[in-house]
Amino acid sequence: MSLLELLSRGETEQARAAAQGRQDPEALLTLARLAAADGEWIRSEQLLQELESQGALESHVRLTRLALLSARGEYARATAGYLELLEVMPDQPEALYGLASALAYWGLYEQALQPFLRLTQVVPENGRFHYHLGRNWLELERLEEALDCFARSLELDPCQPDTYLVISRTLNLTRQYAQAQELLELGLQLMPDQPHLLNELTNLHLLRGQVSQAAERAEQVARQLPENPAAQANQANLLLAQGRVQEALELCQSQEKKSASLWMVQATALEELERLDEAAQAYECATRSEGSDWSAWNNWGLVLLRLGRDSQAGPVLEQAMALAPGRPEPVLNLALCWAREAESASQARQLLEELLTRPKLASGLREQAERLLTAIASSQTA
Repeated sequence: MSLLELLSRGETEQARAAAQGRQDPEALLTLARLAAADGEWIRSEQLLQELESQGALESHVRLTRLALLSARGEYARATAGYLELLEVMPDQPEALYGLASALAYWGLYEQALQPFLRLTQVVPENGRFHYHLGRNWLELERLEEALDCFARSLELDPCQPDTYLVISRTLNLTRQYAQAQELLELGLQLMPDQPHLLNELTNLHLLRGQVSQAAERAEQVARQLPENPAAQANQANLLLAQGRVQEALELCQSQEKKSASLWMVQATALEELERLDEAAQAYECATRSEGSDWSAWNNWGLVLLRLGRDSQAGPVLEQAMALAPGRPEPVLNLALCWAREAESASQARQLLEELLTRPKLASGLREQAERLLTAIASSQTA
């Protein structure tokens, strides 16, 4: 299987490992795309320029540049570029996926629907594309269509944790808790140590008011797997959810090998105890353990803002936004950081204006963005 095929299937780590140490065009392109996805925009651009100097893979270089625009939140330019490319390369899967994703990140789910639908027709065997179509149906509150897509995705790729998680949460929306639990347990039969599925099942028990059952299960799994960071993080999360903050902290601190999830629980506990310097250090460790978790970067940046370390918080929140361009929280938090300095207030205003164009923006976040925009305008006219 080629490197680009691995990427199209979502097998990013396998593609990354296979591309290391190679200098051929496909490897350079793969590394450029991974760098863009990781928020390493300068590195991505350097690799693309090297490919251009070789005159290699011109259409793929163009696609990657459009993906960079989308990652930076420049959805209008990205959308225009994908549409232009599809005029000369109709039904090109990467262009269809890029267009649909840019529109979805922009919050234009109705417009994203057609390219997502077309994508699953052009490449019907790719489970990841059915999954993303399902996510788009969810945003349009079309639960039946979403569940059909997720079921098809699982048929094609039964070992994809994200699909189990989103189906479980969709079933929870319709109060089908027993079916959600059955599904998660099926996933855990295939992937016994999958941390996200373990956490989701514990949360489901809590949602159903089965606190003792959730605690018993988490403790049992933690005892069975004393060296497994996922099992320990699952128990620590449950302790935190029960308000047993000090116990959660002590459990995290007792572990020699810590996963990103354990560092996140430890950081959250420290933050609740107002030990902010230690919380910032723990969030930083979480980002080092799992660099692609946008929430770790976002939470770290917020703690740095609370500590008044704005110059450190800015780059951290930029990374959070790069990792999750569709999430509004890092955008709002970065705007708050930039708004504190006169020389970056205009950049903050641009971020907020773009954020407010998103039609699905939650009312609470919209109100915060509008208040901050008003405050910036007042400070600039004072």
